[in-house]
Amino acid sequence: MAHGDAVSFYGKNYQSRATRNKNGEISVEVKRLKSLPHWLNHMLLIPGLRGFADTIYGFYMKWWVGLLFLLAPIAMNYRIQAVFDFFTSQSGDAEAGFISGMLIGLIMMTIIIKVTPVSKYHAAEHIVHNLYLQGRPLHAEEGKKTSRIHEWCGTGCMFLLMAYTVIMVFIPFPSWLKIMLWFPFYGEVMMNENKYFRLLVMPFKWITYASQFLTTSKPKEEHIEVSLKAFQSLLEKEEEALLKSNTIA
Repeated sequence: MAHGDAVSFYGKNYQSRATRNKNGEISVEVKRLKSLPHWLNHMLLIPGLRGFADTIYGFYMKWWVGLLFLLAPIAMNYRIQAVFDFFTSQSGDAEAGFISGMLIGLIMMTIIIKVTPVSKYHAAEHIVHNLYLQGRPLHAEEGKKTSRIHEWCGTGCMFLLMAYTVIMVFIPFPSWLKIMLWFPFYGEVMMNENKYFRLLVMPFKWITYASQFLTTSKPKEEHIEVSLKAFQSLLEKEEEALLKSNTIA
């Protein structure tokens, strides 16, 4: 997770946050997370249910993250429907009016993100985690050669939600059903690793990838260093926790 001057990472047991202060020094804070119940860990592996489980998991990270995951599809459904109705009545051309309204909102949001340091820290967060997933050295120089596009991105999910809601505007389902179907849709697009299923949903994956070019910017070494510090601190604490659990066992 990226902030204005910091990067956070979440593990199984801990959360780390590294911040660069005005003097250029990096400080790190590591906090213990609530333990996930076993049923939730199992639920995260079940097709059709893992989207619901991931929303519940958000509450274990931070209450507002869970609340965002829960309320976003509700708000998006009613907001986009309202925008659709407004532009339909104003322009008389439903499709053209709707698309122009969404594009204006998207452009405004992109500009706000791009002019703040958040986009660079966001990219640095992705880069460091990509290094780890690829088994490459966790160094700033290595990070400069790594893509800032990540397989799982929270803001990418918001763009996916927007695309999903736009499609559902034209499908005559009740609003409550559209909202409920979002969770299994999101869970499978983002978390299903079956190679054939991934080919099927690849157009939706492209939406999350493309959106990251809007919500990230090429980071400098100083941004990557902050992200590295946060991630390495998290790894150390998680390794300590694993060692203790193995010793007890």
